[in-house]
Amino acid sequence: MNTLDFKNFVILIPHRDMAGPLHALSRRLFAAGIPGAWSFPYAAPLALLKRPLLPPELQSLASELRSGTLRDATDGKINLGKPALVPCPGFHGFFGPALDLPPPSLPYPGVLYPFPKLVLCTGLFAPGDEALLNNIPDIPPVNPAFFRAAMVANLTIKPLETVPEGAANYSFTWRIGKPRWLPAYRR
Repeated sequence: MNTLDFKNFVILIPHRDMAGPLHALSRRLFAAGIPGAWSFPYAAPLALLKRPLLPPELQSLASELRSGTLRDATDGKINLGKPALVPCPGFHGFFGPALDLPPPSLPYPGVLYPFPKLVLCTGLFAPGDEALLNNIPDIPPVNPAFFRAAMVANLTIKPLETVPEGAANYSFTWRIGKPRWLPAYRR
């Protein structure tokens, strides 16, 4: 990505209790030579957007995601699975623990690309850098392996500067909009 264009995403942000375990995973990735290990907030991208979602759309999305946590006796939990790499058109791929949460329907105007699989991003991979995954040793499961409290928010991200042609830029600045909490879990 060599342009200064910004990208809009809607993201799922886990409760801050997950920050420590996700930080430890990013540290392992960086030690294994993954340059994008600190380049994205600890969040699960839900969709690439043309424009940020409006507050009522975010509230509706939060409700839909909570409903998704109530299926199959998951008890309101969002469970973390094995790490996976999820590509994004025109941007880096997102790498991190896969979530067992079904992707939301996202019937909102301006959704360019809804992600078919959700991962909590602990590292970015530039297109073509998938071979770097071979450098990563076996990654132990994140502990705790689930969370219930989470919020959705708009994210605007842009590269800090241009880089030479063919080089990957992993330096970004981002702004997270006002979050909307998923409704509280009730038994």
